Amino acid sequence: MIAAFAPLWILTFLGWAANRFGLLNASVERGLTHFAFTFAIPAVVFTTLVRLPLGGLPLVPLAAYALSAIFLGLSGYLIMRWLRRDERIIAAMASAYVNSGNLGIPVAIYVLGSASLIVGVVAFQTVLVTPFIAALLDKSDRRLWTLPLRVPVVLASAAGVVFTLSGWTLPDAVLRPLDLLGDAAVPTALFALGMSLHLPPGERLTLKRPELGVVIPLKIIFQPLVAYFVARYLFRLDDAQVLAVTLFAGLPTAQNTYIYATEYKVPNGLSRDAVVVSSVLSLGTLSIILWLLG
Repeated sequence: MIAAFAPLWILTFLGWAANRFGLLNASVERGLTHFAFTFAIPAVVFTTLVRLPLGGLPLVPLAAYALSAIFLGLSGYLIMRWLRRDERIIAAMASAYVNSGNLGIPVAIYVLGSASLIVGVVAFQTVLVTPFIAALLDKSDRRLWTLPLRVPVVLASAAGVVFTLSGWTLPDAVLRPLDLLGDAAVPTALFALGMSLHLPPGERLTLKRPELGVVIPLKIIFQPLVAYFVARYLFRLDDAQVLAVTLFAGLPTAQNTYIYATEYKVPNGLSRDAVVVSSVLSLGTLSIILWLLG
């Protein structure tokens, strides 16, 4: 089963190489990311929810994941406070806010064969966590409370939930084009993710940043460990659910961490470095999780 990750890492490497050697430029990366974020990933979320039976969203595994995220986010914040560092909120986000879109959706579809849990993770992070973090970063911005309504995956989630709860169905003539659009999510998101791992000239990775020694272990080691113990021993989930919860908890720091730090004009060096380092290291840690639990 470990070989299932190979195509994902190859696509990510190809994206990095295309940017590194100048075959594609930053505008292409932005275009691919925007396409995946606006169209392909929402299509996956919507078609997954529409086909879920009423009550089919795995709420217990989602609760196990959510507990790990809350625990690690608080841990990152408290450790940074104890160390008297300024980037406490961003450190908390970098410790627990996972890349559920560009990497989580591909892992769910290609490796696990089901996007039902990762759809719940996307909704949890975007609808619940994002407004809370934005409120902490800028309490004066009233627009942050409407932020979820401006995110395509949230709109797709809401529409999918409406169809699921109402029992409405869509004809194949409508679902097939959406399925085709969703099929583009995996290669597009991974290729764009790979391109983003090559830093442009003038943006250097600072591995000597001491905060990384806190954030990176929390994100790619301790969060999946906590998720595993919560899923296995607190909720007593079956092996497949434990694997899914642990894998998703082990996803790297989301690029949104860097975006929010930049948007709210707080120091963004830690968030940028955490995204890059955790994304690279997760190539190995996610493979190890799959090898141990798969």
